Parts: sequence; C-alpha cells; structure tokens
Amino acid sequence: MATFRRVAGIGFINLAIVVLLFALLEGAASILFVVHEIFSTPSVPEHQHAEHDAVLGWVNLPNVDLPDFYGPGVGLRTNSQRFRSAHEFTRAVPAGKTRVVCSGDSFTFGYGVANDEAWCARLTTLDPRLETVNMGLGGYGVDQAYLWYRRDGTRLDHQLQLLGVLTDDFNRMRSDRFMGYGKPLLAVRGDSLVVTNLPVPRTSWLERRRALHGEAIARLGVVRLSRRLLGLDDEPEPGRAALANERLRPVVSHILADLRRLNDAKRSRLVVLYLPGAWDYRSDRATDAWRGFMRAEAERQGITFIDLVEELRRVPPSDVDGLFAPNLHFSAAGNAWAAETLHRRLTPLLDSLRTDTTAHPARS
Repeated sequence: MATFRRVAGIGFINLAIVVLLFALLEGAASILFVVHEIFSTPSVPEHQHAEHDAVLGWVNLPNVDLPDFYGPGVGLRTNSQRFRSAHEFTRAVPAGKTRVVCSGDSFTFGYGVANDEAWCARLTTLDPRLETVNMGLGGYGVDQAYLWYRRDGTRLDHQLQLLGVLTDDFNRMRSDRFMGYGKPLLAVRGDSLVVTNLPVPRTSWLERRRALHGEAIARLGVVRLSRRLLGLDDEPEPGRAALANERLRPVVSHILADLRRLNDAKRSRLVVLYLPGAWDYRSDRATDAWRGFMRAEAERQGITFIDLVEELRRVPPSDVDGLFAPNLHFSAAGNAWAAETLHRRLTPLLDSLRTDTTAHPARS
C-alpha cells in the first residue's frame, strides 16, 4: 500500500510538472505571437507624412514627396501649405477658375491612390474650369476637418467647400484620442462651441502601439482573467450610444452653423457630402440615422446636402466590389465613380456660382 501511494505521489508530481510546463509553454507562445503581431504590423501610414499639431492633433508635413507610398508609381505629395497637392495655391482664385475646397478624412484625402486619382482631384479632369484643394487627412473626425478649414482653409478665396463625412467621422468626435494619438475635443457650453484638450498633448510610441494593438493584447489570457475578475467585461448599459449621439448632435449643428458663417464671409457655398463605405451598400442603422440627421440639419440651415450613400445603393451588386480596395477605402475606380456622381449632382450649383461670379466678381 505504501509503495502504491509512493508511486501515485510521484505520478501526480510528474503530471503536475507536465501541466505546469505546458501552461508555461502555452503562455510563452501566446505572448510571443502577440509580441510578433505588435512589432510586425506597421504603424498607421499617416505618421510618414503627418506630424503633431497642438490644435488639430496631427496635420500633413509640408513638401512631402513619396513617389511609391501606396505601391509602385502610386505616390503622395504635399505642398508647402500642407495640402495634398503638387503645386501651391494663391490666395486669390485664378482667373477663369472656380475653386473648391475639399474637407474630410482619408476618403477625401485619397488613401491608397495617387494624388490625381483622389475624387477631389478627379473633379478637375471632369471640369477643367475647377481648381480643387484637397484638405482631407486620414483619421480626421468632422471636428478636425472643421478646425483645419477654419484655421488654414479660410486663408484661400474659394467659391465652394465640400465637407465630406462618413459615419466613422462622428464616432471619432467622442474622444480626445484616436488610435493612440491626441486630438481636440469639441463641446457646446451654453450656446457656444468650445474646443478642449488644448494644446493637444503628444502621445508616446507605447500609447499608440497599445491603442493600435489593443485587440491583440486583450487576447492574452492574463488580461482576460484580470478583466473578468475586475468586472470589466460587463455589457455597456442600454441606451449609452444613443445618449452619446444626443450629446454629439448639438456639436455637429454648431460646426455646420460656423462653417456656413465662414463660407458666407468668403462668398462661398457650403455643401455637406455624405460619402459611403463599402459597409453602407446595404442598410446600416448608424449610417442611416446620421444621414437623416445631416439631411435635416443641412435643410434647416440652408446648406446643400448631397448623399452618395443613396447613389451607391443604386449601383448593381456586381459593380460594387470594384469601387472599394482591400483597405476598405475607395479604389481608383471608386474615386472616379464618386467624382463623376458628385460632379453630376454639383453641376447646377456650379453653373449658378459661375453666373453669380460673373455678375459680382469676388474681391481678392
């Protein structure tokens, strides 16, 4: 009996050692895979052509020239004014031109395509009388697009501002961080729009990596166990997102009102352009809710509203995939489609602006 107990005890100890070694190997392997994912995945590409900005969070570097940035022959250039362009813009609109300022995020910037393939630039191939200024930038929310236009876009005379928005742009407005980068935060106090988190703080490499690879880190068993023990895996309370939207909408309303005021001062027209992501081809509740709000708000404030989500849903299913690249942004074909569809919708407005400019030349 004693011999059996001794053998059983040794067997139990050996089994425990094997289990412990397996657990250590499993944990080490899990950590190695996560570490490899973190260090092998490149940072967001904007860090190669943008820098920290104390007001906007980040903004394009001036005079960038990256010939093969998105692939062989698919380059990116910025001018000294930090706009995506190979040439400079004078303050006054050149004779015979109608200048259009395009504000927005990476869909406006033209993520993944060359300068002249972005929809903003393609407008000039459809109508050589146009001069377009690309003020889109990756990761921007409606708040940053507004602040950049207010600071730098208003330095240029122009006849039209296109504010390109996607549903994600509103979500980005909820926080003073995006993918680990600091950004301004807008709020309504009383009847005024105020900007907080200024100057926008710089963030460390570690903070940005943690934000970029949060999902990978969350897969670690020790992280999951800690969150469970601390009660951090609870479902969010019902109605939380709706409440956030209710607080966000007055901010958006004030932004549109100020953009309308700024454009009026420049003798320019403001157009709100709702751009689609591939996920918007079929009905998306968040997108449809924001589209409805923006349409109603634009109508209330006398602002032109153009909905390309509606236009996308008219495209045959067999043609939709070609409009979007694997990176989920417009492909070159998608940018061409957006420019052609937009130009068709803009033509009556452009004709009226040209008539008005001829009758009442803008002061330079």
